Amino acid sequence: MLGYAVALALGVRAALWSPMRFVVLATYAFAAFTFLAGFVAFASNQISGFVVAVSIWAVLLAWALAQVLVARRGAVAGPRDVATWVVIILWLATASAAVFGLGPQLPGPFASLMGYRGTDEYVYRLAGAACFGYAVMGIQELRSLHWYDMRLPNVMALVFNGLAFLASVLEILAGRATLLVILVALAAGFFTVAFAAILVRRGR
Repeated sequence: MLGYAVALALGVRAALWSPMRFVVLATYAFAAFTFLAGFVAFASNQISGFVVAVSIWAVLLAWALAQVLVARRGAVAGPRDVATWVVIILWLATASAAVFGLGPQLPGPFASLMGYRGTDEYVYRLAGAACFGYAVMGIQELRSLHWYDMRLPNVMALVFNGLAFLASVLEILAGRATLLVILVALAAGFFTVAFAAILVRRGR
């Protein structure tokens, strides 16, 4: 989730709408999915202070961001100016984010497949909601393919994948390697290097 904070902070600092609109949309998708996760928890009678607090936050954030997105709709992307290899990386990253965003919405089967018990269903759905926001952002990047629109989303993806890779390495070193840890280590490690290269080369 830290990737959202970094990208939004950079966008707010620049005070320009166009470069951060995909990040804002991703945050809206994250908040909306978080609300759905809370709704499922309430319906399943899995209620705690954490679920209530996060659900209230999600509703307020989604409402506020919806106002911003509607008020500033209609922004047009510039011409495509990124290399083909960048497009391939974006497709792979978006597909990966979609899988890890939607999979945890079924915590039992997903956790069992990945080597966990999946007892805390809400946390799985919350983590999936965060990943789903990246998938939504990736789709918008693929529709644009204009570097000016892609810089902040790529910073966001770099932070996410870098931290995911670090977390996976720490789990492996602690002797807690599972299928999920190995998959995340491989995918996040690859995407960390790929997004760093995209940023250095400015999409060329």
